[in-house]
Order: sequence, then C-alpha cells, then structure tokens
Amino acid sequence: MNPASSEKSARPLEVRALHYSYPDGHKALNGVSFSLRENEKLALVGPNGSGKSTLLLHLAGGIAARQGEIRLYGRPAGTEDLRRAVGLIFQEPDDQLFMPQVADDVAFGLVARGVPAAEARLKALAMLERLDAAHLAERPPHRLSGGEKRLAALAGILVMEPQVIVLDEPTSALDPRARRRVIETLRALRRPLILTTHDLDMALDVCSRAVLLHDGAVAAEGSLPGLFRDKELLERNGLELPLRYSAT
Repeated sequence: MNPASSEKSARPLEVRALHYSYPDGHKALNGVSFSLRENEKLALVGPNGSGKSTLLLHLAGGIAARQGEIRLYGRPAGTEDLRRAVGLIFQEPDDQLFMPQVADDVAFGLVARGVPAAEARLKALAMLERLDAAHLAERPPHRLSGGEKRLAALAGILVMEPQVIVLDEPTSALDPRARRRVIETLRALRRPLILTTHDLDMALDVCSRAVLLHDGAVAAEGSLPGLFRDKELLERNGLELPLRYSAT
C-alpha cells in the first residue's frame, strides 16, 4: 500500500465504526471512529478496560476488523496491510529485544524482509545514530536501562519505515531522565503517531490531539491542551486532571 498513490487529502489512518467482542461475549469496542492526520501525534487515553489494548491490536493487524473498517491513506486495510504499514512498540520493550546486540535487534526486521545482512546492519547503525543512541549498538539488550530499551525498540521500528507508529505506554516505569529522553525523541519524529498512556502530562508534552475511550466507545475527542483541562469530563470517564493543571 503506497500513500503516494492515494489522494493527497486522505488521512494516514482512519477507524470507522469499529466493533469487537471477545469469544466470552465481552464487548471491547463499540463503534469506535477517529482519524489520524499527516504527521499528527495522537494520544489514546482512557481507564483500564476502556478498549485501548484491543484497539491497538486491530491497528497493528493482530485482530481482523470484522465489523467496521480501518483505512490507510483512504484505502481499506486488512491485517496484512496493517502489519506492513503500522509499527507497534510494545509496553514492555523486552518483548522486542532478543538478539545478542542492539544493532542485531534493530536490523532484525529488515533481514526478515530479505534485506542483505550487511546492508541491514548499516541501516540499523544509521538509525541508532539518528536517535542519538549509536553508543548502544554493540551492547546486549539485557544490559540496557529502561529508557535505552525504549530507544532500541523505537529504532527497530523506525528502520522499517512504517507509515504509522503506534506506541503502548511509552514512558511507563521510566525514571525522570529516561522519561524526558523518550518524550524528546517522540516529539522530534516527523511521522503519524498514536500512543496510549495513563500519563496525561506526557501526552500533553508529545501530542496535539487526544481520543478518550470509555467502555469501548469514544467518549470525547479534541485538541490539546483543551480536552485535558475539562475536569468534569475526565472524572466522568475515570481519569484525573494532569498534574500541571491539578496544582492550579
């Protein structure tokens, strides 16, 4: 799927009336609709059980959209389209880091696609350099800090040149320095990006818009910071004001 061949006005990603129920009957998504603009950074927020994880699995091609539709640059996207076009970074970066050295992990996806190993390694090293993480290239992943692991996982996704990046809780369990480094890296990216988070202050630092999920449906959608200043709306949907606003 090539965005250049689609209409220029088409959104990188659109979710249209997406429903999903698990085999036990639990309805996880109930008519979710939203779109992502070119180079936009969108926060997907909501309390536990709101449908965020199920939605991410759909966006990454892990679950097929049986009722509703997902589109990439104006065209209907199946699971294989989404797996090729969407780069997903898990909440636990250890799930994506398993090679002897970081550079091997970053190059792994390229090699799996048939890129010669030497070329893949050069691209991996260049991506680590771009993220100011070249010093990690020959380090074993299990010796990295939490923030370093997030950067390594991000490099492994970016080197694949995905059309859309999706991140699950990118700053969870990070110390303040690592959290700031990840935030700065995400802010510098020039690519459509969706992140899920319970850290609304981090979302304000990275994103320009948010979609609030509750009970599997879109409870609210709007620009930031405006949406996160609405205390009544947030509390009604199981969230609290960001710290920067609760102190005023």
